[in-house]
Amino acid sequence: MSFLAAVAGKGGVGKSTLSALMVRLLSEEAIVLAVDADPNSNLGQKLGTEVPGSVGQIRERLLSKGGQPPRDMSKQEYLKLKLREILVEGDGYDLLTMGRPEGPGCYCYVNNLLRVFVDQVMDSYPHVIIDNEAGMEHLSRRTAREIDLLILVSDPTAVGVATALRLSQLADELDLKVKRKVLLMNGVRPGREGTAEQLARDTGLEHFLLHDDEAVRDASWSGAPVNGDEHLASELREIVPNLFPSSRRR
Repeated sequence: MSFLAAVAGKGGVGKSTLSALMVRLLSEEAIVLAVDADPNSNLGQKLGTEVPGSVGQIRERLLSKGGQPPRDMSKQEYLKLKLREILVEGDGYDLLTMGRPEGPGCYCYVNNLLRVFVDQVMDSYPHVIIDNEAGMEHLSRRTAREIDLLILVSDPTAVGVATALRLSQLADELDLKVKRKVLLMNGVRPGREGTAEQLARDTGLEHFLLHDDEAVRDASWSGAPVNGDEHLASELREIVPNLFPSSRRR
């Protein structure tokens, strides 16, 4: 069984960047599955990977064909084939992009098949990192899977922290099975650690502070990937062993 970590936070706090860096660090031990479940999909860009398609596109293409696969294939075979086609093999990781929310109309049978297949894919990896949209819509549909770690990302502002707290409460309201919640306070400027620490402590959540990294910000503005040698990556390297079990010990 894989160790499943979900990353959530409001836009602009660096959750996709942190997800990509954690994938980089964990991939030093074993191949990691990165799942981009944010409709504004950019985890592939952060990892420097071209994305050929998404799970949502597979569903919609089949729907456009009246729900019927090619004559010589069952739906199960067709969906498995298409999932393999969009699973990107990177350097120490594989990437699966979920895509945008479903359109109007019920397509429960294919949705359930895709969910089962994605679960089967996940179980082939020691670590899975899911980069989520703020509403955690994809996670709310995955009630059968236990989330080992919910990482809530915030910037060092009262608004960011309030959003992280709402997401923590939303996880409870959705009855998600979460073993552990952690707040990552990202973008803390030197000399402001005390204020950030107090904001984080007031949430009551287990938390870690991460400093602002100008190189990472420049990469985000230019669209360049993160490569794992940034100062932010060095700080994360100290935290990751506390968050994730070592694949070498599993």
